[in-house]
Amino acid sequence: MKFLQISDIHLGAPGKKINGCYPSERLRLCFEDIVSWHSDAEFCVITGDLTEFAEPAAYEFLKSNIKGFPIPCYLMLGNHDDRKVFQNIFDEYFQDENGYVQYSLKTENGVFLFLDTTKEGTDAHEGQLCSQRLKWLKDALINAGDEPIYIFMHHPPFNIGVHYVDKIKLVEVEDFAETLKHGQNIKHIFFGHVHRMTSVSWRGIQFTSLPSLNHQIPLVPNSVGNEFCDEPPAYGVVNIDDEQLTFHFNTFVYLLYDIYAMQRWIVHLPPPRSDRSDRSDGSDRRSDWQLSLIHI
Repeated sequence: MKFLQISDIHLGAPGKKINGCYPSERLRLCFEDIVSWHSDAEFCVITGDLTEFAEPAAYEFLKSNIKGFPIPCYLMLGNHDDRKVFQNIFDEYFQDENGYVQYSLKTENGVFLFLDTTKEGTDAHEGQLCSQRLKWLKDALINAGDEPIYIFMHHPPFNIGVHYVDKIKLVEVEDFAETLKHGQNIKHIFFGHVHRMTSVSWRGIQFTSLPSLNHQIPLVPNSVGNEFCDEPPAYGVVNIDDEQLTFHFNTFVYLLYDIYAMQRWIVHLPPPRSDRSDRSDGSDRRSDWQLSLIHI
């Protein structure tokens, strides 16, 4: 089984620049790359921070782009999202009995659980799993029995060694850890929020995170003199079978700098022109793109 993870896209209103980048353009390039090379994935998960300011126009932009995307997308919320605004735009989207954007997906390869760790309130950036959400998780873990379980969440329950991020991790750490004990066969947990490529083993469970599609958080902020940096974006390509889980961190654009003009450019390398299909069913869902050289 193959699926994809994207995280922290931080969309603004179409055409709006966020922290020095254009998130709508980054999303376009990411979707193009996926369709070129990984259109055989069964689904794609976007693990929160869908927007930067929770503007309705940003959610509308995302909704329109997902409609034209050939792979099913499962959306999650992060600390930059607003649950009510999201649900007004995605009015038929999954939610649990308490109105949280939590849901499960059962497949031949296991059970996938999607958690809502967004805390309500202005400037509330730490993560929250209240008693209602933890009960939902407990019940889902028990119902999964001995099936393989894969969990997606926005906020991690641990520190990663970046002070700025560690201050806004999940709050209910011990309650979450206790709830996970009801899972008989938790294979992996995928998260976002930290804007970094990390692999963490926490209390016997393996976690991974991805860079943001838009802007990254440096490992040592003082080294770049800023809380954000220009490390390239990436999405995750995950392959699972009965024996292993393989997580590829796929960088799809590269940054070039003109030090004389003080300008920055994105280079996106498209697939080579070819009439050959590389899909087993004989179809070819790739578009015939040209080299993308974009001034940002």
